[in-house]
Parts: sequence; C-alpha cells; structure tokens
Amino acid sequence: MPLEKRVSNLTKKVLLIIVEGQTEQIILEDYLDEYFANSTIRFDVQHEDILTKWDANKRIPNIKNSVVRVIQSYLDKYKFLAKDLTAVVHITDADGCFIAPDFVKVKEDIEQNLYYTEDAIFVKSEKRKKQIEQRNEMKANNAKILVANDHFNIQRLKIPYQLFYFSTNLEHVLWNERNEVATEKVQKADEFMENLSGSIEEYLKEFLPVSPDLMYKEKMKESWSFLMAGCNSLRRGTNVPLLFEMIKSDVGTKSQS
Repeated sequence: MPLEKRVSNLTKKVLLIIVEGQTEQIILEDYLDEYFANSTIRFDVQHEDILTKWDANKRIPNIKNSVVRVIQSYLDKYKFLAKDLTAVVHITDADGCFIAPDFVKVKEDIEQNLYYTEDAIFVKSEKRKKQIEQRNEMKANNAKILVANDHFNIQRLKIPYQLFYFSTNLEHVLWNERNEVATEKVQKADEFMENLSGSIEEYLKEFLPVSPDLMYKEKMKESWSFLMAGCNSLRRGTNVPLLFEMIKSDVGTKSQS
C-alpha cells in the first residue's frame, strides 16, 4: 500500500468486518474499498467460527464477551482505539443451525463426514449427530443473542454492531455449492470474482429473502426471522446486501456520489 494512502486512511473512521474465512474478504474488500471510500474498511479473519467455539474447559463461553475480545484484540494488534471505529460488522455462515434435531440424520455411506442438503444435514454416526445437534443449538442461541445486540461497550464507548449471514454458507450463495472442499474455496472465490460481470452488491441482492421496499431495520428483522424458520438456514440466501445499505446510511456515502 502506498505511503500516501496509509497516511490518508488515518484520518478516517474504521469499519471493522469480522469474518470466518478469507473468502469473505476476497469477495467484499475491493468493492467496499472502492465504493465506500469515506471509511477505512478493515477485515479481521478469524479462521474459525466464534459462534461455535467452546472454551478451554469445554464450556460454552459468553458470546458477547467473545466478540468483545475479538474486537479488543484487533484494536491492540493494530494500535487503534475504540474511538477510531465507526462500527463493527460480523458475518457468519448459517450452517443450517436453526433446523430441528430431526433434520440431522445418520447416513453411514456418505463420502464426507458432514453433508448439507436442502432439508437435512447428514452425518456418519449417532455420535456425530449428537455433536452437530449441540453445535446447532450453541450457534442458534449465540446468533439470537448477537442479532438482538446493536452495540458493544469498548473502552467505555458504544460501538455499533451488526451480525449478517450467508446460508447455508458463502459458497452456497455464490456458486450454489453447500459442500465445497475447504482447500478449493479461496481459488474458487478468486475465479468467481474474476468472472462476475456486475457488482457483488447486485449479485447478492438476488438472494435477499425479504422485500427491498421495507425500511432497513424491518429488513434486518425479517431476514433473520426467515432464516430461523423451518429449514431455511439450509436454503440459499443472505442478508449481506443489507450491509451495503447500512454503510451507505450510517457509515458514509459512496465515493462516486
């Protein structure tokens, strides 16, 4: 990055985006940098899902404390203060977490240890079924807590916060593959962006499961209500288009405007 760009970015507020993997950064970073130049966009790649992470004693940690630790760790690492943040955005994969336990099914002859379909999660054993049921319960409960949370207190300041999702996962939304091989995700994300004719914002809008005519808060509420119903957390959908709307209204205007 040129020195002059680094210096100019210091005068801007930082929008911190917490993601599970590198693919989210690949598909969103360039577009956000180009069209929302009034904010400095920073990604914090976790390489794990903090909504399903047990603590060292195999206990379920307080998810709000977990998110605060992630934010504070990022601030410490890059020498930012809470006052430098305009908001924190968090993107997670739904992973079918809201389905009823009956839709987690044992099928011993599946090739993968975990296999997602339109209306079920298949596993190889009863033991694995129990593990996925526990994972789903943890993730669903944590997601509900975070969806109801619109800010975090960081260094005595209220920092706006919003959770968004891809369902079943990012790869499912982008190229309709729920069960992508982990080692191929980054390459395929790069290829997807190279071949995308329009903007990523316009592409993702096709999978927004709510009416575009609603107000932003209603769209967020309805998008999560949709995801939590039935087997919708296994269906192809995302509310990430609302991230762009949030940035336009709350963080900054387009650099083109």
